[in-house]
Amino acid sequence: MGAKLRETTLMGANLELAYLMGADLGEVNLLGAKLVGANLREANLVGAKLWGASLREADLRDADLRDAENLTIEQLSEVKTLYKAKLDPELMEQVEKKYTHLLEKPKD
Repeated sequence: MGAKLRETTLMGANLELAYLMGADLGEVNLLGAKLVGANLREANLVGAKLWGASLREADLRDADLRDAENLTIEQLSEVKTLYKAKLDPELMEQVEKKYTHLLEKPKD
C-alpha cells in the first residue's frame, strides 16, 4: 500500500487487477495503460496522463483524479465505483447527470 510512482512512465503497461491502493500516481504517464479491475482506492492520480487508459471495473473509491489529463466521461462510465472520488467539476457534473450510480456507496 502507498507505492510512490510519482512522475514515472507506465505508458501501455498492463496493470490489470493491480493492487495500487493509496498509491501516489501523481503526474504518471498512463497513456494506453490497462488498469482493468485495478484497486486504485485512495490513489493520488492528480495530473496523471490517462489518454486511452482502460479503467473498466477499476475501483476508484476515494481516489483523487483532479487535473488528470485526457480523462473522459467514457472512461469513467466503465469504472466499478467513484464513491468519494475527487474529480474536476466538469467531469463530476457529467457523472452526476449520466452515471449517478457510480457515486453511491458500493455494497462490497
